[in-house]
Amino acid sequence: MPIFSRFWINQQTGIADPEQLRVIGPALQVEIAVPSALATALQRAQLAIPTPHVGLALIDTGASITAVDQAVLRGLGLNPTGVTQVVTPGGQVQQPMYACDISFPGTPIPTLPFNVVIGSSLAPLGYSGLIGRDVLRFFQLVYNGAEGFWTLAF
Repeated sequence: MPIFSRFWINQQTGIADPEQLRVIGPALQVEIAVPSALATALQRAQLAIPTPHVGLALIDTGASITAVDQAVLRGLGLNPTGVTQVVTPGGQVQQPMYACDISFPGTPIPTLPFNVVIGSSLAPLGYSGLIGRDVLRFFQLVYNGAEGFWTLAF
């Protein structure tokens, strides 16, 4: 069973910093790209494939479905595939759905093709994506706040 662990380092002490984990959260680098089928179609048509977006994604056990910043999705030239109702702390809202691929550079986590991610406004929070329970259902997540690290096993 492959395992990936992450911790935030305190710059003064050089050791894992539980406070940084509390502030930043269980986050990892992601690469968000057009779906592989679209990339293949663009390549066959000799059209440019949009450059994937690299950013930070927060593991969010409160999100039932993975979300990606809508500006990132638009920047990839993707169009919504539909609309869905999403429950947020502010109430129910309609948000667009998209298809995309998400990979996790520097980790053993495989690239995941998504038929549905929710387009959301995440950039103001410092994230390009939220990894929801639709993905987490395939992993074992350990959040060790006392020691300042988190682990995914899959």
